[in-house]
Amino acid sequence: MQSKRTINENNKDNSTADLKATAETAEAERADAATVPEKFGDVRTLVKAYSELEAEFTRRSQRLKELEQRENKTDLPPDAAAEKSSPIDEEELVRRALSSEKVRDAVIGGYLQGVAASSVPLAYGGGAVAAPRNAPRTVKEAGRLAREFLKK
Repeated sequence: MQSKRTINENNKDNSTADLKATAETAEAERADAATVPEKFGDVRTLVKAYSELEAEFTRRSQRLKELEQRENKTDLPPDAAAEKSSPIDEEELVRRALSSEKVRDAVIGGYLQGVAASSVPLAYGGGAVAAPRNAPRTVKEAGRLAREFLKK
């Protein structure tokens, strides 16, 4: 009989220990739940969302790195890019440009605009450039000009 009594007492002790552990676990979950934002509900949902977010961040970081590498490969100096893309020599390029009337007109037009913007206007026809007209603005000024003219 004593053995049954000991077994029953052990079972009661185990039951009490299980209840205490369950109560502590529930209390810990409540404490965790207090720190978890409401939209996640519980800690498991939060951990799952974080794992998904981390995976997506890794994918995007890898994609960004690939795009940066592609961009760096295409950022060659203009001369190097032209040499690698087409092995046409300059004489062939000039011949092709001169054969196209549209290209020739565009080049000449650009040149003439640059010259016109940076040069001083010249007199045409071989004549002298006249001084700007000095017209009197008032009657008093006209009288003064007339006196000067008559004195000469």
